Amino acid sequence: MKPMSNFLSAIVPIVATVSLFATPASGEPSAIVEDVEAAGSNLSFMDYVEPGDVVRLAAGERLILGYFASCMQETIVGGTVTVGVKASSVAGGNVRKEKVPCDAGQVELAEGQANNSGVVAFRGTSDVRKDGGDAARPDLTLYGASPLVRSTVAGVLVIDRVDRPGTPVEIAIQDGANDMAERDIALEPGGVYRARLRAGGAQRELIFDVDAFAEPGDQPKLSRLIRF
Repeated sequence: MKPMSNFLSAIVPIVATVSLFATPASGEPSAIVEDVEAAGSNLSFMDYVEPGDVVRLAAGERLILGYFASCMQETIVGGTVTVGVKASSVAGGNVRKEKVPCDAGQVELAEGQANNSGVVAFRGTSDVRKDGGDAARPDLTLYGASPLVRSTVAGVLVIDRVDRPGTPVEIAIQDGANDMAERDIALEPGGVYRARLRAGGAQRELIFDVDAFAEPGDQPKLSRLIRF
């Protein structure tokens, strides 16, 4: 019979593997995976991670995380990464941090906001007008003109201008990442838009604006992220 110490050492790696993607009680993601090159990880591009998640990187392996609450982009090479609320704790590796323009603290449209009639959640007053009058403050500001839509469902996305007349953009999107930069789609800086995602019989909807200095193309992912 093996000594108890040998038995415990045998099960520790299994426990560590299970804890890699353990879900904290909050269940709310704090960051998104912008890039990952790690053979031993189950993470993929645009996956969410939550506080308490642990990722182990071998020497030379790389992980890029974007934190919603702090707008911090971390490029981590090697080591053990523990995901936090606004930043990671990295042991035995190297991390480079860069602050990028983003709408800090944006949250994903809640499941309760998806229904047949559609829901728009506003931070400010009640109406967005096409005649140039006072408008509600949008849910989100993008700092890149080509949105990156991270959706939990497949469907049809319609983006239309609401502060003035414009030609709507209508595209099919998949469950996961949908990069408008890859489709050469760019919105007008300074514009206010409504994004409506139709999936089955339900519709999710939000209002966003595009910063006046936003540029098109492959800008930082946090700068142009819409979470549906």
